[in-house]
Amino acid sequence: MMQSPLLTAVLADGSLLMDDVEIGFDDMFPDWNTLRALPHQPGHAHVMCFVKERGIWDGKGFRRCPRSRLLEFTDNIKAKHNLDFLVGVEIEFFIMEASKDVLPAAPVQTNPHIFSPASLRNEYMPVLAEIVSALTKVGIMVRQFHTEGKSMFEISTEPLPALQAADALIYSQEAIRTICYNHGLHATMHPKPFEKLGGVGSHMHLSISWTEKEEAFLAGLLESWASLAAFYMPSFDSYARVRPGEAGEYVCWGMHNRTANIRKMKAGHWELRSVDGTANPYLTLLAILNAGMLGLEQDQELVMKDPVLKMYPGIKTEHTLEEKDYGQYGIKDKMPTSLKDSLELLKKNETLLEAIGPEIMDRYVKVKTKEEENFSKLTRAERMELSVRIH
Repeated sequence: MMQSPLLTAVLADGSLLMDDVEIGFDDMFPDWNTLRALPHQPGHAHVMCFVKERGIWDGKGFRRCPRSRLLEFTDNIKAKHNLDFLVGVEIEFFIMEASKDVLPAAPVQTNPHIFSPASLRNEYMPVLAEIVSALTKVGIMVRQFHTEGKSMFEISTEPLPALQAADALIYSQEAIRTICYNHGLHATMHPKPFEKLGGVGSHMHLSISWTEKEEAFLAGLLESWASLAAFYMPSFDSYARVRPGEAGEYVCWGMHNRTANIRKMKAGHWELRSVDGTANPYLTLLAILNAGMLGLEQDQELVMKDPVLKMYPGIKTEHTLEEKDYGQYGIKDKMPTSLKDSLELLKKNETLLEAIGPEIMDRYVKVKTKEEENFSKLTRAERMELSVRIH
C-alpha cells in the first residue's frame, strides 16, 4: 500500500496539491509479468504495478491509473475490432559531467561527425555499450544506437505491444540514468537542457494491424494532435522544441518527411516525432490511441494531404513549401507554443476528454495547470536545476 497523495497530488517541482491530499491508503498490485532483474544494480529488481485508489473511488479504483487504463483500452479494442498496436521508441538523451551542485553541467564531448562510426570513437562508448547490454539481458531488444548530435545519444528499441512498450521505456530510461550515474556521469531526457544545443525527443513508432483503416486512424490523430501536446509535451520547457518559423510549427503529416510532426513510414506505421522524454508513456499512448480510434470508428476522411516538400518557413530553398500554400494541402492548425496553450486546447477537445474519461482528465488538467503556474515563476536556470535532475 501507499499513501493516497502520491498518485495524483504531487507536482513535478515536488510540491503538493493540498486540496487533493486525501486521508487513507491506495493499493499497489504488482504485475509479475514485468519482473526484471537489474544487471546494473546487482541484487535488485524492477516490477511495474497497477494502482487502485480507495475512498470515494471505491468500485472505480483503477480509473486514474494510466497503466490500468491503457491495458483496459487495448484489451477492449482487441475484443471489439481485433486490432493490435505495436510501439517502438527512439530514446534520445544527453550525457553530461555529473554535478552535485548545479545542473545542467557541462555536456560530454563527442566527435562532431554525428551518425558516423567516428562519432562512437570516444571514452563514453563503453558506457553506451553497457546500457545496451543491460537492456538486452532483460529482453528489451535494441534496434540500433548512435550519437544524435553533440553530446547527445540515441537508443532505439524494437516494437512491442503498447503496454509492454511503455514498461520497456520506463525500464530503459532508468537504466540509462543509473548506469551513467554509476560511471560518475549524469544522463537527462529533458527536452531542452542546453539553449545552444539540439532538443531532445522520444519519438514513438506506432503501428496498427488494421491497415485498411489507416487513413481514418491518421485523420483522428491529426484532428487532435495539437491538443494531445498536453500529454506528449507535458513540461513547461517541452515547447522550446517548437519555434515559430521552424519545422513542426504546423500540424501536418508526410511520407518519409522528417519535417512533419507525424511521419508515415509505411502502411499503418507512423513515427510520432513530437513526443519528448518527460511524457508519461502510459497516459500518452492512452490519449494518442483514443484519438486515432475516434477517427477509425467514425471512418473519418483524411483531408490533409502529404505536402511532399519540406516545411521550413524560416529557411527558403527550392524544396520548401511556402506558408501561403499550406491551405491547399489542408494544413491549418498550428502547434501550441506553451503548456498553457496546449492545456487550453485540450479542455476544448470535449470528444477526446470524454473518450479518455473525466476521472483521469479532470485531475490531470488540474495538476498540469498548477505545474505550469509554478514553473512560469522560475528563471530558466532555476527550471533547469530542478527539471534536469528528475528527467
